[in-house]
Amino acid sequence: MWQIEKLVSKGDYIYARVPSHPNSTKNGYVLHHRIVMENHIGRLLTKDEIVHHKDHDRKNNVITNLDIMTNSAHAKMHGLKHGRKMVKFKCPNCKNIFSRRSGNTHLWRNGTYTTCSRKCSGSFSRLIQLNGKTEEINKAIAENLIEEYRIFPDFLVEGEPNN
Repeated sequence: MWQIEKLVSKGDYIYARVPSHPNSTKNGYVLHHRIVMENHIGRLLTKDEIVHHKDHDRKNNVITNLDIMTNSAHAKMHGLKHGRKMVKFKCPNCKNIFSRRSGNTHLWRNGTYTTCSRKCSGSFSRLIQLNGKTEEINKAIAENLIEEYRIFPDFLVEGEPNN
């Protein structure tokens, strides 16, 4: 189906020069593992399809090492293996202890604190607006982050035990 003119190793991947490919770069290159899979299945991969390397070696492009997955299934699979990063907090407003995914906190948004609810966020923000950052407010913010941890499901992909 696709004739490869040459292979180039760059970074973690191997690229194939296939200027006639509809998804090639301006210089005619496409990821080699995608060409191998497209030639194997006899059609173009869709935008939602990922070619996964079973052994995680991105340069091992033999067809027995490759699988087609959706973007979401691929992201979920890798997320399961690395666990979900969680953070435990003490709300600076009401002092409740709560947990959130790390990406849903001030740690990823360049903020200074995370509250347990929108109501507490509004109350605490108003307190800062009215009084400024007092010693008590600074102490509440300093005590906000309790711990960071990862959670793992009971099983990984395809029933592998969780180590």
